[in-house]
Amino acid sequence: MLKIRKEQNDELAKVALKRFEDDMVIHIKKYFPKYYEIMGEPTVRKVIQYSIEKAETYGFTTERDVCLYINLVFLLGSNFDTDLQIPWAAATLKDETITDSVIRINKIYEIAMDYLDRVNGKNNLYLALALRKIREVPFGEFSNAVLENVDQKVISQLKNIWPEKCQHLGNSISHQLVQRGIESARRYNITGEKGLVLYIGLMFMLGSGFDHDPQFTWTTAVLKNKDLIEQTPKIERLYTESMTFLNKWLT
Repeated sequence: MLKIRKEQNDELAKVALKRFEDDMVIHIKKYFPKYYEIMGEPTVRKVIQYSIEKAETYGFTTERDVCLYINLVFLLGSNFDTDLQIPWAAATLKDETITDSVIRINKIYEIAMDYLDRVNGKNNLYLALALRKIREVPFGEFSNAVLENVDQKVISQLKNIWPEKCQHLGNSISHQLVQRGIESARRYNITGEKGLVLYIGLMFMLGSGFDHDPQFTWTTAVLKNKDLIEQTPKIERLYTESMTFLNKWLT
């Protein structure tokens, strides 16, 4: 089976890698049509390139293994390998007792499919309900002030939006997610209740590493926009972009 190591500099390897990348673009368009429609080919191609590089760090170099890894990226987020919401991913990827890459990718894929069945529900019913509930969140009623009990408010909102996922995460991981979100949001000058509800909500829905995920370039564009230094306009822009993205999924 052809291997696609990027460090190989000969022309044949470069041609093979480009051909594989093109094949994966077609693959995503066929099996993940909504992702392709919303992101567009340039972004899809960047995600594929990002995924190939990450897959290789875990010893996945055959076309089959990398293809499965790319599938997981689109299903779980580009940084699923470090997402605290799915600790089994990192545990399996780094399990030194599994020396065969085929066995490793098969195992993590099997666990992922079971996880998605439990969390997303049959035919993605739970996920669809969660996406629609987001529209009902009274975002305008939250304060820009820093509150002591913000973690309880955030977790309450998450449970209301997607109870099945919260149940699967459990209290410990849910609280870790909030604390990680508070720390991460602070890097973007987001410290108030309204901003944290939004920021942690995005982590919950898109993956813990959403702020540097090539699938969601609109989040990076807002969070790192030098013209949006103040917290309030940054949050409002991020919320607007989030709703635009959500509406594309629900259309």
